[in-house]
Amino acid sequence: MLSLGPGSACDVCLEPFGTELKTPCSIPCGHVFCVSCLHNVARPTCPLCRIPFNSWDIIKLHIDLDSIAAALSVEQMPIPSNTQEHARQLQNRITQVAQSGATEIQTTQLTEECKVFLAPLPKHMYSDLRTAYKMLHYMCNVKHLYIEQGRTLNQHLRNITTLTQEVDRLKAGIEALKIEKRRLEQAWQTVSAERDSVALECEKLHEQLHNAEAQMLLVTE
Repeated sequence: MLSLGPGSACDVCLEPFGTELKTPCSIPCGHVFCVSCLHNVARPTCPLCRIPFNSWDIIKLHIDLDSIAAALSVEQMPIPSNTQEHARQLQNRITQVAQSGATEIQTTQLTEECKVFLAPLPKHMYSDLRTAYKMLHYMCNVKHLYIEQGRTLNQHLRNITTLTQEVDRLKAGIEALKIEKRRLEQAWQTVSAERDSVALECEKLHEQLHNAEAQMLLVTE
């Protein structure tokens, strides 16, 4: 049975676990997300570590509601006075990323900072920041997907280039074989002509020899 604290929430949507759509589920890599987010990921990979999983790998976890109730009864720590300023800074940084862009490392770091900041707070607080965080998280997933697809496409292009070069090499080899075939055919024709000429010459010599033998017989008689 899974025991959750009052701040336990899905790392993707930041919604607290507990409802039917927010039932915590584990996947083979060990990370836990709500069932709704796992069924709506862009591709079947863990949103945190990117390890792939199958739909039948998703395991619903039972929640220890008594632990949640006991944890909620404990007096929560007061929100620091600089929380509002921190939220404003995070919001501004997300806006800057949306307008000017950022590296994958910077975007991932900002996403993690937002998650850590928002996770312990009630979900009704900083709704704009939560929405911006979800959009940023989605953008990171899409960007990562595009990068992977780009790498796959580049690999396919390299394979196509290699195959094209191999085809060109084979075509050149075939053309060279055709040229060699024509050369051998011409050589064979030359040899055949010489053979026929030699055969004709032999016939002439044989005839001359026969005539000479006949004349010799006449002389001896």
